[in-house]
Amino acid sequence: MSSQSLNQQPIEDVSTHRIGFVGESDVGKTTVATLVADRLSNRSRVSVLGAAVEVVDSESVDHPDGRPGLDIEWTVVDANAGPEPFERWATTLDTAFVVATPDTLDTVSTYERIANRFGIDLFLIVTRFTDTDRAQLRAFDGPELAEYFYEDEAISTAMDAGETPALEDWTVEAILIEALQPNRLDPDTALNALETGQNSIVNVEISDRQQADSLIETFENAGHRAAYYGCNCGNHDGHVIARVREKRQVR
Repeated sequence: MSSQSLNQQPIEDVSTHRIGFVGESDVGKTTVATLVADRLSNRSRVSVLGAAVEVVDSESVDHPDGRPGLDIEWTVVDANAGPEPFERWATTLDTAFVVATPDTLDTVSTYERIANRFGIDLFLIVTRFTDTDRAQLRAFDGPELAEYFYEDEAISTAMDAGETPALEDWTVEAILIEALQPNRLDPDTALNALETGQNSIVNVEISDRQQADSLIETFENAGHRAAYYGCNCGNHDGHVIARVREKRQVR
């Protein structure tokens, strides 16, 4: 894993995907950025900007399952707290995630206005979640929810010790799914979308790993790149994300 200084740079390398984590102080923003960067370091090339680099120090592993994967180089930006840093980073990000607790959801609208002004996809991540917060979260009028994290003292203890928290039976890959392609398609429609150039990247929900492996093989045989991503949903096993081999157009 490589680290870089906090110098904002325009999106020029179209083989990369840059995601940013923004939000108020003490909401767990750096914790989420750390968890995501750590997961990415185990499956692709990733660079980290910001405070999360002090915790995540594992080496990137290219294609640990032997498959070529999506072949995307990620950058994780852990922006300083507050709206102003988000404004400074906005033009460099592909996707942004605003991190909030159930008690700070009223601050999210400020970040949503910034994202709308700059034309950035913005998703919500809720930390310190408890089951009693479900009704509040369902009623919340704001960015689409990408993920939530339960209140867990072990997470804060690990971060205080400068260590990456270990999540039991929970994955952060739903965040990556939303960053790459939030829209779901059925397998045939997804393949056709890549073949016709209607989409450069597609997302298919799958029922089990056997279906995932078969679908990945289908995409790869058609000349595309594909990889499996897990999620925490109870009604399906995960997702296959596929993309054309050609580089994305700079937006």
